[in-house]
Amino acid sequence: MLASSPRKLGVEEEFHLIDLKTRRLTTRAPELLARLPDDAYVDELQRCVVEVNSGVFTDLADLRSDLAWHRSLLVDAAEGLGVGVAAAGSMPLALPTEMQVTGSLRYQRMLADYQMLAREQLICGTQVHVDVPDRDEAVQVANRIAPYLPVFLALSVSSPFRADGSDTGYASARTLLWLRWPSTGPAAPVSSAAEYDTLIDDLVSSGVISDPGMAYFDIRPSAKLPTLELRVCDSCPRLDTVILVAALFRALVEREVQGLRAGDKGLKIVSTMTRAALWRAARSGLEADLVDVTVPRSRPAADIVEDFVRSLRPQLEETGDWDTVLELSTAALATGSSAARQRQAFQRRNRLTDVVDQLLAETADRVSPLPEGETLVPSVHAGRSHSSVATRPRRHWAARFARRDSESELTWTGSGELDGQQLLAWRRDLHAHPELSFEERRTTRVVRDHLESLGVEPVLMPGGTGLWCDIGPETEHCIALRADLDALPITEATGLEFQSTVPGVSHACGHDAHTAMLMGAAAVLVKYPPTCRVRLIFQPGEETTPGGSVDTIAAGALEGVSKIYALHCDPNLEVGKLATRSGPITSSNASVTVRLWSQGGHTARPHLTGDLIHAGAVLITGLASVLDRRIDARTATVLTWGKVSAGQVGNSVPESGELVGTLRSASHETWANLEPLVTDTIGELLAPYHVRYELSYLQGVPPVVNDPDCTADLREAIESVVGFDHLAEAEQSSGGEDFAWYLEQVPGAMARLGVWDGVGERHELHQPGFRLDERAMIHGLRTLVALTRLGDQTE
Repeated sequence: MLASSPRKLGVEEEFHLIDLKTRRLTTRAPELLARLPDDAYVDELQRCVVEVNSGVFTDLADLRSDLAWHRSLLVDAAEGLGVGVAAAGSMPLALPTEMQVTGSLRYQRMLADYQMLAREQLICGTQVHVDVPDRDEAVQVANRIAPYLPVFLALSVSSPFRADGSDTGYASARTLLWLRWPSTGPAAPVSSAAEYDTLIDDLVSSGVISDPGMAYFDIRPSAKLPTLELRVCDSCPRLDTVILVAALFRALVEREVQGLRAGDKGLKIVSTMTRAALWRAARSGLEADLVDVTVPRSRPAADIVEDFVRSLRPQLEETGDWDTVLELSTAALATGSSAARQRQAFQRRNRLTDVVDQLLAETADRVSPLPEGETLVPSVHAGRSHSSVATRPRRHWAARFARRDSESELTWTGSGELDGQQLLAWRRDLHAHPELSFEERRTTRVVRDHLESLGVEPVLMPGGTGLWCDIGPETEHCIALRADLDALPITEATGLEFQSTVPGVSHACGHDAHTAMLMGAAAVLVKYPPTCRVRLIFQPGEETTPGGSVDTIAAGALEGVSKIYALHCDPNLEVGKLATRSGPITSSNASVTVRLWSQGGHTARPHLTGDLIHAGAVLITGLASVLDRRIDARTATVLTWGKVSAGQVGNSVPESGELVGTLRSASHETWANLEPLVTDTIGELLAPYHVRYELSYLQGVPPVVNDPDCTADLREAIESVVGFDHLAEAEQSSGGEDFAWYLEQVPGAMARLGVWDGVGERHELHQPGFRLDERAMIHGLRTLVALTRLGDQTE
């Protein structure tokens, strides 16, 4: 039998805004809100978040319809701006420096008062309101419900990744961030509305919070409505999860109100145990044990959820929700948490953009998962790829336009294969108009227009930046040549006539030359067609982590490719020379960030503090020493700390600090297995000190490991262009290059192109003064073309 008057329900959902091209968080909430009704859609602390308020309903089906309609309206309006909408506790791709706090007076005050806390809140939650008009009852019921909060959190966990893409090891990292606010906890430790109001007034008077809305308890009487508000949940991508949580919360409220009125004392546990159980739910979600607070002991999450649902059957049957909740809870346990699904999406191809795409699809109810077994980028534990192309006898090909007189080696060709002035013009135009990673729209347009003018049909990347094309006959054997399009956020200081016209952005790595050379190769290959298929890949986003090559591979650019080659400018190598090597030519990279907290104090009494700076110094020196003894020195594994910050004055031990460093290795195996060693060692080094820490380990690209057969091809091509005397053995570099991801899929090799004029000062890559001798480009272009000709001639 249905209850005569089920309690009313309402839901607040928070959504991340995602740039559909880069898959990163975008701060376009003001533009989006201007397109939406202002009665249901509101801003939030961060300009990358929009909150949606449902209507008020007694029937679950009506609530679901309302939420679905509001989501659909939001998604459609956002897509009109090139923005996606994702419901999740956190998102894995964001540049924190791009994020902005909303400009309202309240939020700007919060930024001024809370600083880091306000800036780092790139998180979203779901709040459920249930009608409890008696505020005394609301306060008491909140405390009665607090022990059950871990179940709601476990059902909703959806934030396993940090904004920098690293896996936190938690199912709800949002919970950890949320607990940093000074006014959090399961529920206010009071027994009446008067006591609650006094507590909030005292918090406001103390200056710790600025208004009652900042009482961020996991369950609380609403500051504005006659409701009890559940606030513990992550934002939920699937609407089924929201409805399940809402139905269970209403049933629990009803049960506890009835118990309160009947004089039942309810479940009494200490708040410390509730916090511990909440931590376990944030750590494990539905995929491991939770804490059974009634015992207390650890039990499988599925058992605890099932027992909890069954315990509410009388109330659920009274509102007619039992069948719905039984179906939804069974499905939730069968499919697992959103956090687990996100990790599975990432593990398919090691692409964080897959995680974002899955969340976008689930939020919009357009789920289209990748086919099982589809793998474009292997797991870091996958075995190394090896050449599947049979080794052929070595052949020598004399480049048809490589003149051997000493003067011609360092001057433009006078042959008809390519106009050298055009090569210069392309490079200088690109140099004057640099674009950052995944923003290379103009550069892409320049390349596309050139290819189309040659009669070639380019394939544009899904994000609108980057493209590739095929030249030559449809043959089984396909050679790929790769160039990169993006520039760096570095202010140029070369003084060139064609230096960057974009403030703070420049081609300080030579990618403009790489692109111009491949454009030139396209012109030559169209005029003198190769005998096999050649794919020219103009890749976006090389300067990002994990690198635009991951997106390029996912878009299908390697389909049918048997070998791939690339050149990179080298300011330490004289123009006219090229260098390569078999095996590792670049290193892997990983970013290590350690944030430290401890009891501060006076330097006269360091024994009363955690002496955070001393602990940090132990970590700086100790971690490198341990790695030196635990890792084979032949792997060239190097840890370098690039940022150390703590303290402001000399006579005060600080309360917090931060260390940021990079780890590089020439060993693919070391790269794949380094994180556990670093994580364990940091914990052991800091264990003797009263210091709390948070570790962020962001694994970057693997090393570029040149395939031996492809390296032999590359050497042969270089010799045919500049001669044996100008072929050098490349040194192992500690720099990283996302060309490595291609070599996880197909064999290939990279060479270094000398761009130093041999006279002036050498200017390193990634520096404001980097400049290259443009005479080098003709040698690079010829080498690229020569790679497509190796099979043309007999001995």
